[in-house]
Amino acid sequence: MKALLIEDNREISKNIKRYLELDSWTVDIAFDGQTGLDTALREDYDIILLDGMLPMMDGFEVCRKVQEKKDTPIIMITARDELSDTITGLESGADDYLVKPFDLKELETRMFAVLRRTKKKAFKEIVYDDIVINLQKRSVRKNGKVVHIPLKEFLILEYLITNEGTAVSRADIIGYVWGGESLFESDKLDVYISNLRKKLSPDIIETIKGYGYIFTSS
Repeated sequence: MKALLIEDNREISKNIKRYLELDSWTVDIAFDGQTGLDTALREDYDIILLDGMLPMMDGFEVCRKVQEKKDTPIIMITARDELSDTITGLESGADDYLVKPFDLKELETRMFAVLRRTKKKAFKEIVYDDIVINLQKRSVRKNGKVVHIPLKEFLILEYLITNEGTAVSRADIIGYVWGGESLFESDKLDVYISNLRKKLSPDIIETIKGYGYIFTSS
């Protein structure tokens, strides 16, 4: 997963980047609004973390300009805590708003929550042979019959579908479903992937050896 952090405080930027990269994120940093805007429009990111108070161009203006051109999810992170500033951030197109100081674990949890909400909107229903998967209703049918998929298994399936055709790492899947990685979650992931293949199709999820998995509906 790739994030752009637009934050002029270099110590905060360093701490966020270090934390996220330990959890397999790729993080680029811009230290002013104009550079951040140029980078956001030039490159493709899964999510943008955007400070409200920035030199050269404030974060609210950056947010508006990015949303005019791209649909990249944005979380505003700022020291401002007044209601009017929260409203301004959300009206600028931000998907969430986090006030400093904040716990880095909470930040990452918010990031996955935003990704889950925004990506799911683009995938209402997926058809794979005789399987119909509806992400909004969290329902699965095979040969017209309902297939019971427990929540954690469905979240794995949801993440693979929203990244359809792209290999995703084990760490990214675990981060999306559990919010962090441990040996215990890694073992559970193997079990859940096996369960999904048995319930749906052996070929629906392909293993990328030494990396992760890929879903394709074609």
